[in-house]
Amino acid sequence: MTVAACGTFFGQSAAADVIIPYNEYSGSPTIGRGNGTSTDPKNPGYGAMRIFIQKVMDHTDENGPDALPIGQKVIFQRDQNTGRAVNALRAGVQFANSNATPRPVFSEPSWGFIYNSVPFGMNFEQTLGFLYDAKLDETGRNGIELAQSILDSRGGTQIVFPVIGSTMQGSGYFPQPIGKPDCNAGDTDCEKHGNGIGLTGLCTSGWRIRYLSPPQDVVDRACDILVKRGFIRSKTLVFYPAVGGQSVLLPMQRNAIQGFEYVNPNDDLLDFFPVKNATPARPLGDPDAGNLDCAPALAFPIPPDTKSNCTQNIGQIGARFAHHPSWHQPFLLSWMHVDKAAWNGLNAAQKAAVLRAAKESVTESFNAAESVQCKKLKDILDFNHGIGQRNLDGTPRLIAGKPIPADMTITRWPDDALKVLLEARNEYMAFHEGPSNPNEKTDAQKDFSIISIAWTKYAASVGAANKFDPGHFPAKTGLVAGEKCNLVQ
Repeated sequence: MTVAACGTFFGQSAAADVIIPYNEYSGSPTIGRGNGTSTDPKNPGYGAMRIFIQKVMDHTDENGPDALPIGQKVIFQRDQNTGRAVNALRAGVQFANSNATPRPVFSEPSWGFIYNSVPFGMNFEQTLGFLYDAKLDETGRNGIELAQSILDSRGGTQIVFPVIGSTMQGSGYFPQPIGKPDCNAGDTDCEKHGNGIGLTGLCTSGWRIRYLSPPQDVVDRACDILVKRGFIRSKTLVFYPAVGGQSVLLPMQRNAIQGFEYVNPNDDLLDFFPVKNATPARPLGDPDAGNLDCAPALAFPIPPDTKSNCTQNIGQIGARFAHHPSWHQPFLLSWMHVDKAAWNGLNAAQKAAVLRAAKESVTESFNAAESVQCKKLKDILDFNHGIGQRNLDGTPRLIAGKPIPADMTITRWPDDALKVLLEARNEYMAFHEGPSNPNEKTDAQKDFSIISIAWTKYAASVGAANKFDPGHFPAKTGLVAGEKCNLVQ
């Protein structure tokens, strides 16, 4: 039979197996892709969400020491027609209230990003302690339970829990380096940038960049700090709004933006470096093949239904400087949000099995992503060797008659920029906490304060409150098993 559940369906077969359809925020391999065909990160069909889906099925079937009776299997099934206010997979914690009038409320609470990752915040392992082991209030609630209690108090209609962990992200591909780039030998175009343009140069660049909130707000506030202190007269940096379902490569190719941050080397390589004419001798293909004419430039922002018309990669377009460390996103957690009607349709054993699968999947998916990031980053850095940049119409970009290299180049954020960005992060947190007098806070500020105070106290207890440790990128595994990745210093 089939049972309706708040605008969508979870199906039961004749044997009473339960299917829970969900809407997936991203099809990127390390943060979603539930329709992937493999749980092996080295397989082209890899999808992190497949780890959770498979674990749920394994923990709810009739086999093994944790066997449930026949017919109690639970299957999470990717279905983009399912409303995100019902069942959804996305980064961080959302808020859904399908009983609101005149229409259902679906939004992200101001504190939701804390359950993804905090700029300059705790690392992945420390955050796991906050989520699962911490006793954050007098009732002994951990981080997940605390989040659920606030959602419930506001009429939330979903049960939330993390299911995917992914490694720290790169913090921006730009046409000029913010700090000193790690230039390849003989790359005079790279070397001419010296120590980079700095945060002042970014804020006055006039670039349009895609940086999602809260990191966007932190960069914006950092520029305001520089204006206030007289380091720059005004900021000219502009932020490109998120367009659902639109690849960031598209506005890059059509000159609507000049830079962006995205996910991590694994997913960036897949999405922003089209492989053309691959051969055994050149497995990354020939970037100069294909249609390189991206003209005409398009307005800002580009309409969501616009299709790509060319194959230039981001280095050919000019955004050749890959920035680290990941101050803005030390890791990523994707959360499953299950409608309470669907959740309450499960029995106690099924619920326990799903939560067990979720906890196991968070760690296993993180480790899977981490195991390939160094290799994928090297592929990005190798992709454009010997390749030159292109103009919008595909013609070679020249200076004094010479081509400009498209080589992807690691660049570190300078320490003085990181200090201002951290200060801006603190301002951003304080803004959302609101007035110090509890009686003067809005409901949103009260909720934010509950979460941020608990998070800050726990961060202090593990030595991560006032110290930024970017760790080893892309975590700890190098190109040789057992070694640290040495591509980013």
